[in-house]
Amino acid sequence: MQLASTALPSIQSQTDRNFEWIVINDGANPDTRDIITSIRAKADFPITYIEMEHPDPCSGFGLCYARNLGLDAAGGDIISYLDDDNSIAPEFIASMRQYFKQHSNIRYSIARQQRRRDVIRNGNVIRQGKPFVSPSNCCSLQQLLWQQEIFDSNGFVHYRNNAPRWNPQFQVFADYEYLLQSACIWGESGFGFNDSILVNYIQSSTGIIGSSNYEQWATELSLIVTNQANYSILKGSIVERLEQLVDSYSTKAQISLTPKAFAF
Repeated sequence: MQLASTALPSIQSQTDRNFEWIVINDGANPDTRDIITSIRAKADFPITYIEMEHPDPCSGFGLCYARNLGLDAAGGDIISYLDDDNSIAPEFIASMRQYFKQHSNIRYSIARQQRRRDVIRNGNVIRQGKPFVSPSNCCSLQQLLWQQEIFDSNGFVHYRNNAPRWNPQFQVFADYEYLLQSACIWGESGFGFNDSILVNYIQSSTGIIGSSNYEQWATELSLIVTNQANYSILKGSIVERLEQLVDSYSTKAQISLTPKAFAF
């Protein structure tokens, strides 16, 4: 499974061993339980393991509930996120720890990702996408808010104190909505960009984003625009930009012959 082959080896290979790993088993998968049981006693870093029942889809996105559980269980001052099908570089923790030490004003930060998009059929990769690095090496918070650059929560790092909660109303835009909340709390001056490539992100055609469609994109982004009063960072040109994107996604949803928002 993905946890054993992808995320776990990258956790175990960290050069900085001063961290805690919190594993949320969304859906109480017995394979995940067995993996954690087998490594827990031998690990030289603390592992907190929590099982949760997968929520009814009508009650919201399970990943958001899982991450909120992780936030509640965390004991460290700084939090980061990693899905089971992605990985971090061996120097990820060391690099981000040093980055926060060198920039005492920073409260939330991203690193760059090595990304690709794979087509999956019947559990097999039938076409591997061309690797690319994102975001660009001069990325700013404004570019992320404008969605001119990709924001992804794998490798997103922030202080635990005063951190926002993940909103299960969102799925496709759950990461972006969390960035909005973070920006509202810590402001533009609290944002930092570590230009090191520290995350390996593989997007598949069967994943949440890969299988999403323009109607979902328009619906969720419209919800943010409708509730813009909840996000003090959303002003003027940013709101106009989001409104334009909603219109664009709505139009594409109506005329597209292929419902998916991503072409693989």
